[in-house]
Amino acid sequence: MDLRKLRYFAGIVEAKSISKAAASLRVAQPALSKSIHSLEQDLGVALLQRSPQGVAATEAGARLYDHCQILFKQIDRARLDVLSSVERPSGVVTVGMPHSLMAPLALPLLKLTTRCFPEVRLELKQEQSHILTAAVRSNKLDFAVVAQPRSPAGLICRPLLTEELFFIEPRRKGREPSGIGVSFVDASKRPFVLPTVGNGLRAYVEGLFRARSLMLDVRYEIDAIAQIGRCVDAGLGVSVLPGGCLRHDPAYDRLSVWSFAEGGCHRRLVLCRSEEANPPPASERVMSLVEQCSRDLVEQENWLGGAVAGFHPL
Repeated sequence: MDLRKLRYFAGIVEAKSISKAAASLRVAQPALSKSIHSLEQDLGVALLQRSPQGVAATEAGARLYDHCQILFKQIDRARLDVLSSVERPSGVVTVGMPHSLMAPLALPLLKLTTRCFPEVRLELKQEQSHILTAAVRSNKLDFAVVAQPRSPAGLICRPLLTEELFFIEPRRKGREPSGIGVSFVDASKRPFVLPTVGNGLRAYVEGLFRARSLMLDVRYEIDAIAQIGRCVDAGLGVSVLPGGCLRHDPAYDRLSVWSFAEGGCHRRLVLCRSEEANPPPASERVMSLVEQCSRDLVEQENWLGGAVAGFHPL
């Protein structure tokens, strides 16, 4: 049965006249009559009976009319439910972030989501970027916040911001950061504390130096990004860290933080989701909250070296 035909039929029963129903429904009377005839053929019964007093439902028509009222109410309820899910999203949204983005983003995002959409339950997964993008492609995550992947196949990536990566060393008297910055050559002569091989941040940092034909002496390897600042503060070596996590490092005030004199030490951060999945309203809303959190952190100067508008050239 066609829903449109059922609505036409109910309109005639309520109007008790085909001509009045045609005017109310804004349908030509011949088309309305043809639609009812088709419905009667589909069901194999007469639904309406005509008399000088007008049109009335047969016994079968009366039963169909009762079912129509139930059906129409269910459809209206479904429509309201769908609209409500957009206006007041609910459910679980699973978001992935690498270690270096959890520090600046996790707590502000959780607080903002709780305030704006209390019926959404946020699950944050921390992992390396290449593992997160694989999870997004396989729909194990609703979306992820990562450094722009080298291979975006199967992903839809939405620009979020750029952040500068800084050279850090133990703070020493008489050597405070200046506007000059540190050179890649001078930095390469120091022992480094970096994540292990395979980590996206490690690959990016080594790539910056390799592009200048410089090799690094990686003395210590540690994937716990939050511990690298403490290792540098303890005098175990120097490092390069993104401004977002660096600004929230407990050792930040005890470190000397330098830009690279040559510039060009930025990475692009994106929101990525699977191109095969249509994100539910709750997921879309949380992605918007990630954008808002990032923008607020940059504007409040809580994301060191972060920039929302446009990307720095790499």
